[in-house]
Amino acid sequence: MIFALEALPPEVIDHVVTLLNLRDIASLRLTGRNVKSKISLSQPHVAKFFARKDVELAAEPLENMALMTSQGHLGRLLQHCTITGVVENDTSSAPSIDEHVRLLTKAFTNLKRHSSNGMLASLFLRVTARSNDSNDGTPAPDTPPPHREIWATALRTFRVTVAALHASQLPIDEHLDIFGGVLGCSLAYDAILPLTRLFITTPVLSWLKKLSMSLSSPYIDSQEGTPDVAIDVPHRSSQRLDVVLALQDILELSSIMPNLESLDVHWYKVRNYRFTELVNAGTHLRSNGHANFAHLKACTLRGAYISESDLLDFVKIIHPAALTMTDIHLASGTYASMFEYLTSSDTSVRSYHLDDLHEGGRLVHFEVPGQSKFRYRGDTMGPSTLTRQAEEAKEMIRYRFALGRVLGSVERTRWLRRKALEFGPPRPGQGRSMLS
Repeated sequence: MIFALEALPPEVIDHVVTLLNLRDIASLRLTGRNVKSKISLSQPHVAKFFARKDVELAAEPLENMALMTSQGHLGRLLQHCTITGVVENDTSSAPSIDEHVRLLTKAFTNLKRHSSNGMLASLFLRVTARSNDSNDGTPAPDTPPPHREIWATALRTFRVTVAALHASQLPIDEHLDIFGGVLGCSLAYDAILPLTRLFITTPVLSWLKKLSMSLSSPYIDSQEGTPDVAIDVPHRSSQRLDVVLALQDILELSSIMPNLESLDVHWYKVRNYRFTELVNAGTHLRSNGHANFAHLKACTLRGAYISESDLLDFVKIIHPAALTMTDIHLASGTYASMFEYLTSSDTSVRSYHLDDLHEGGRLVHFEVPGQSKFRYRGDTMGPSTLTRQAEEAKEMIRYRFALGRVLGSVERTRWLRRKALEFGPPRPGQGRSMLS
């Protein structure tokens, strides 16, 4: 006698499965071989439970990932992977980078061999801080990790992941996010340059459609052993120089990401700079023959310190159809040439979003209807945000600066705090709250 459940046609079983959670689906598969054979693991409702996974960069989670992605396991359905480096306050037992590379390579190799399309749809890199526990097992006082450890963890996470991608040759099809969604954590910009050399002859990144990343100047400690505030000295004197070198490295990536359609670059300021440091950089952006993202549709630049000429040259080289610029600080020059380019009928830009731009240390206010985000003494200003598209995008952009001083207000205080959290520099004791 056949049980009623086993007698149901596959399309009815499929519908029942859409109403169940993962635990119930597993229980249903255990009711009998006939029922199990009717529940396809490729069914979208089943696959979605295994499509996304956040894996800590530690031995045990990586071993589990390698096991679950092997032949016959449901981990091979993974499409959107997040690799999370863990900041440890106790650095006496540093994790083995070689072992992490070996385990992650094994998992990536399994995905290439056993997944349906032999690639990942997206890969995200993140950093988190682990809370301390006292010896008796109770939570210890929450001590934020030093910022140097956050940046060191980001660099280690990036290097392990890149090494595993190279060794496994696992392609990424849609989106690579390098700390783009984490506040208070960035990758030292000079770490991205080896990507071009590593992947120039491989297809690992050749199908990539979107690249998001948060970059900063590299760190060296000014006073070894002094917590938190001691890290904040880059190895070069000018942030503008580092931004230019970072953008130059990004242009080099076009040779290994020929199908890139969206580029999002966030710059994190690791310390405050005198304005003269920003002006006297001496190095300028240069165009290479191959540095041309032919399929780029959208570009976002956030937090960069740059000159008028370098900003214009970069946008001209990548020529996006949609451009977003947020918290861009001109170290020299004005926005005149940039705005002329945006509004020219001969350029590829068809829409743009401009927000909180700075010229010579002053906030740009656009002469359009609207209100500023905070008030000034004796002066009424327009908004510091401008969004235009289609035919409106080619209208002349007019702007001016406030003549009066900023009035203290709750809005102004919140604005400054939000900017510091998103773009830096880091403050002592802020480490754990920033990693979100």
